[in-house]
Amino acid sequence: MSENFIYSYYQKIKDGSITAGNWVIKVYTFLVLGLENKSFFYDSKKANAAVKFVENFVHHHEGALAPQKLKLELWEKALISAIFGIVDEDGLRVFREVFVVIARKNGKTLLAAAIALYALYLDGEYGARIYFAAPKLEQASLCFDAFYQSINYEPALKSISKKRRTDIYVSETNSSAKPLAFSAKKSDGFNISTGICDEIASWSGDQGLKMYEVMKSSQGARKQPLLVSITTAGFVNDGIYDELMRRSTRFLLGDSKEKRLLPFLYIIDDPTKWNDINELRKSNPNLGVSVSVDYLLEEIAIAEREAAQSSDK
Repeated sequence: MSENFIYSYYQKIKDGSITAGNWVIKVYTFLVLGLENKSFFYDSKKANAAVKFVENFVHHHEGALAPQKLKLELWEKALISAIFGIVDEDGLRVFREVFVVIARKNGKTLLAAAIALYALYLDGEYGARIYFAAPKLEQASLCFDAFYQSINYEPALKSISKKRRTDIYVSETNSSAKPLAFSAKKSDGFNISTGICDEIASWSGDQGLKMYEVMKSSQGARKQPLLVSITTAGFVNDGIYDELMRRSTRFLLGDSKEKRLLPFLYIIDDPTKWNDINELRKSNPNLGVSVSVDYLLEEIAIAEREAAQSSDK
């Protein structure tokens, strides 16, 4: 019997093998209880297909590990399993909106690209339309480039894909993927199957709210649409980040009737301990992998020096 990564991750959190923040504990408690109560179901074939696809076809596109294949950590396997493996009675994905907040250097861009790659090539959606959205095309293109580089590294994917002027096209399934800058007018009428909202903490004000709503409303004709927002933690800006954070925390506290939202909030519990390496583990699940302890300690030292200089003025 294949491993259920949701249970494995949850168990390691509970026995203390993995340090996790309160919000992450809450979402995995919700998932485990939901599976036990049969509020939804776990399709191991779908979950494992997504995990295996990512590890077999997704490549690091920059840095020391490029162009090696991505080796998923347990928290990533659990997250991917929750997105693609939790289904309703009809076998359709339960969760339509995924909100991931995580510290820098934890591989969020590559993780988002991996989700998009699976959605394009193996999710079984004919006529899939995948968009990488951000306020500016340059930002949207960062995740799209990570996505495209994996296609270039894999002959099996490259042979069935065509690079057109603005997108990647797969003729076998009449599917495509492209980066998208903010323009609500141009987005009207789209039929998005999977949307990747990159660095959503920077989607400020009404423009960000409107863009998110346009993307979400464009998915109405899809049987199992997916809107994934991945970002570093942000500040109050009266935008979609704040709205998603409010919805997510209400949901995780049991103060919401939402059923399609799945938040993974990798943030510290105690803001006063921002310079405590053990507290920072909660916002850095890849600590010791893509994030080194030395890097975090240096970042803490820089921040402490800046704080001290500021207080001296």
